Amino acid sequence: MFEALGAGSPEAPLFWMELFDLRIHSSLDSHGCHNIGEAVAVFQDFASRASRLTEASSLCASGEN
Repeated sequence: MFEALGAGSPEAPLFWMELFDLRIHSSLDSHGCHNIGEAVAVFQDFASRASRLTEASSLCASGEN
């Protein structure tokens, strides 16, 4: 999570969240959040996606398909 650079502007998000894959050192998705409710929804989505990616990676590593 990052503080938004344009926080002084009414259109600017309050902060920025990013789903980052450490294995490939790359951002998978990001989203500017304008309020806490939006941030909760984005966090839940990112957490779910990260969980699925971890699960898929574990299956591939163990040789199961």
